Amino acid sequence: MMKLLFILIILAPSSFAMATYSMADLEVLAQEENFEEYFKHALDIRPSERKDAWKTMTSKMAEGISKQILLKSEITKQEFLKVESLFKWPSLRSDDVFKLNRQEIGLRFIKSCLKTEASCWTEIKNFWESDQQDSELSFKLAELTLNVKEAPITTWSFLEAPLKGALSEFYCRKDFVLKAVWGKFEIDYIRLGVNGDLLKKIDETLHPDCLISFNKWVQRMLYFPEKSSDRELAYQILAAQGKTNDQTTDFFFTVYLLENPSKGDLFNYAWNKLTELSKSARRRESVIEKMKTLDPLPDEVFSSLDLNKKRAIVNHFKVNFPEYLNYYANQCLAFYEGKAQFPNGNPTIKCQNLMNHEEMASVLGEDKIKRFQKAHAL
Repeated sequence: MMKLLFILIILAPSSFAMATYSMADLEVLAQEENFEEYFKHALDIRPSERKDAWKTMTSKMAEGISKQILLKSEITKQEFLKVESLFKWPSLRSDDVFKLNRQEIGLRFIKSCLKTEASCWTEIKNFWESDQQDSELSFKLAELTLNVKEAPITTWSFLEAPLKGALSEFYCRKDFVLKAVWGKFEIDYIRLGVNGDLLKKIDETLHPDCLISFNKWVQRMLYFPEKSSDRELAYQILAAQGKTNDQTTDFFFTVYLLENPSKGDLFNYAWNKLTELSKSARRRESVIEKMKTLDPLPDEVFSSLDLNKKRAIVNHFKVNFPEYLNYYANQCLAFYEGKAQFPNGNPTIKCQNLMNHEEMASVLGEDKIKRFQKAHAL
């Protein structure tokens, strides 16, 4: 008898803990706004019995607990994870109000967490992947984590979905977005090579509405690149879309030769393009006018360690485009003789290398060479 009584005492708490709640029990909890106990037992109702009444009540309770959390000045990790666990419930994933509250809770928690030394990336990754196709959420995560060092998720990863959607035009107005897109195409271009299908990559990556802002960025990179390889990529992106003309092409390939390029298909095309330019003074003048907007002027090849390539390109300009060498030399003299103002300093950084070239006297005249030597010596 004592043994039986002992067994009953042991089993009683377990049986109590395993007790299931009915709809009537949940209704009482909902009226009391007892969120914690409600969600602990809401799934006690069998799936086949979770009718409209259960769904409506659960939705209201989810909205209630999320609003309660949002009223707090600081959201804890435990509260964040609680809401995330509820978002996995199918009936709550489709609740627009709860979904918006869940996003705000998550973003507030992540923003606060990123200010601490604690690692938040597991939470960020799970939060994002739970609703990865939500463009606005992905965009906000990209913006929130933009300046985080050594981030395991790139800005581009967050932006991939938003930039394919209907709201891409809005997102693509942001400089940090355009920078991320540019970085993506830098990698794509290296992988594809000069003859790769860049247009296919553009179509796969960006919604047409995004291209409105992105192509403006690309145009700027063509004329004012941060590095010489940016100019090449800019031209190739525009050319792939059929957005180049003779003026753009003449300008790009002239500059391309002056920036000490490696030999290959583009080099050969640029070489032939300069030969073609020798037949049209008007086209050469158009290139010079574009060059006047550049500061400094392209001249890297003048200091190339590959003396044969340097000699060949300088001589090619001497024969087919001497106007550029003259314009460059005149700017150089104006700087060293103090005859013009140059706010950014010397616009002809490699001028000394050009002036010392053995054939420059025949192009520029002995007088200019002597003037440079005198001014440079001062």
